[in-house]
Amino acid sequence: MRKLIIVLLLISSAATAYPQQPVQKRRLAAEVKAEFLHAWRGYKKYAWGHDDLKPLTKTYHDWYSEPLLMTPVDALDTMLLMGMKDEATSTKNYIIKNLKFDKDIYVQNFEITIRLLGGLLSAYQLTGDERLLSLADDLGTRLLPVFNSPTGLPYRYVNLRTGKIRGEVTNPAETGTLLIEFGTLSKLTNKPVFYEKAKRALVETYLRRSPIGLIGTGSTSKPASGPTPTVTSVPRSIATTNTF
Repeated sequence: MRKLIIVLLLISSAATAYPQQPVQKRRLAAEVKAEFLHAWRGYKKYAWGHDDLKPLTKTYHDWYSEPLLMTPVDALDTMLLMGMKDEATSTKNYIIKNLKFDKDIYVQNFEITIRLLGGLLSAYQLTGDERLLSLADDLGTRLLPVFNSPTGLPYRYVNLRTGKIRGEVTNPAETGTLLIEFGTLSKLTNKPVFYEKAKRALVETYLRRSPIGLIGTGSTSKPASGPTPTVTSVPRSIATTNTF
């Protein structure tokens, strides 16, 4: 989902920056598709069923002790946009058959949200296949415990099976950018809880800005033990309580 927004912004910027140069749209589109196919075929040949391809060693890499099909989920909406209907259909069916989230593993909420939750939601919106939305709903529900902190700022990690959380120290990217995916999930499932939790995290992130409007690179889900001090500068290495 996020990568689609970024691509559209880049295309728009390029068109504005170079209006005098004719754009060979068909040629450029063919080149992009060819590059995608090269990467995708390499993944299928050497890393199928796993999260990532390691291109130099031609082996695979999984983010956790069990694969979560990061690449297929992340690439599915791209295939659909490129008109690769047969490949998209077979990949979608593989995901639906093999992707399960009832796993006793701790995952990083932010990364799982932008790659898996966002990927499933985009694919559902492009295909209308309710099974993809069901997977997204299941995943979103398993991620919800990260928001159960005293401050509303999410913890970094959650166990997908037990709901246990850990990782109190976090950063603005991981607390303030979850509204896209969780808000979309709320809209599509008619479950306000996803939107409400992500919105509070965003608001709490915003409230921690300094007097000059900056937000530090470290924050925590723990409440402050004392008065909130005024922050004039925040070293990159600092991870404090609710001081910014």
